Amino acid sequence: MRLSINDEEVSYSLEHERTLGEVVHGIRAWLASAGFVITGLEADGSDLLQPGGPSGAGSEWGSREVGMVSTLSVRATHTGDLRVAHWKAAAQWLGMLGEALDGLPAALAGDGPDPLEELLEDLPKTVNGFEVNPFAPSGSEEVRRFRQVFDGAHGAQVRSWSVEKRREAAELVRRVQGLVQKRLEDAAHPEEVLARCAGQLRGSMGELKEVSLLLQTGRDRPAMEAIIRFADVAQSIMDLLPFLPPDLERSRLFVELTPVLKELVGAFDSRDSVLIGDLLEYEVAPRLERLAPLLGSAR
Repeated sequence: MRLSINDEEVSYSLEHERTLGEVVHGIRAWLASAGFVITGLEADGSDLLQPGGPSGAGSEWGSREVGMVSTLSVRATHTGDLRVAHWKAAAQWLGMLGEALDGLPAALAGDGPDPLEELLEDLPKTVNGFEVNPFAPSGSEEVRRFRQVFDGAHGAQVRSWSVEKRREAAELVRRVQGLVQKRLEDAAHPEEVLARCAGQLRGSMGELKEVSLLLQTGRDRPAMEAIIRFADVAQSIMDLLPFLPPDLERSRLFVELTPVLKELVGAFDSRDSVLIGDLLEYEVAPRLERLAPLLGSAR
């Protein structure tokens, strides 16, 4: 069987795979380790991803013997590219929504269809996309306000808004669009952003060492600010990972850090300064020291 990925023929050897489904499973896992997902799959010219599979056979193609297949063609797309494509579509939708809000009176006076009506039909799907593929930090005020203003909005409702409310809504849409554009810019230059984040992370490491002492001396506010700055940097780095070459050690450190950070938040909520100090000194700091060089060498 000849295997091609994105029109490039790939040499491979079977181990214990006997069926087409087993081969596809192995290819999917291999691609996933490099940050790719399968977006197209054909066997001998038949599209396996179409509902019903080839010849209406449902999922039965997975049980076909490998020896019965001459060619297997795979289309793969990097997860970072999928995220960028979604952000571009979101930015375009937000731009059109802002223009529709600005030109609402003119649209109502014209003979053609109201563009706002069609845009608002896509609102639930778009807002759901914001949650699945976020472009702003969790709890972003702009995104929260956007959901609040447009939740359940429809054409007649928006048309009844005052001129001032429409103007404020259009400005809010532009701010949210700006957040999307910023993520697109970061995704286009991940190495530059990563270098900046690595520097911020090194600065946070020094601040974290002082958190326990700050809490013990009653200076909760600067302690919390240091934690927040560290969390923001960590989130920024995690947002960049889909646009960087895979690194197993870097990924492992982030996986290990996740439960530690959750425990740290809990300790902070209970004002357990001893546990906070222990987590920062014995759990967070050692991992950050190993992580920093990996960020500096990422290309």
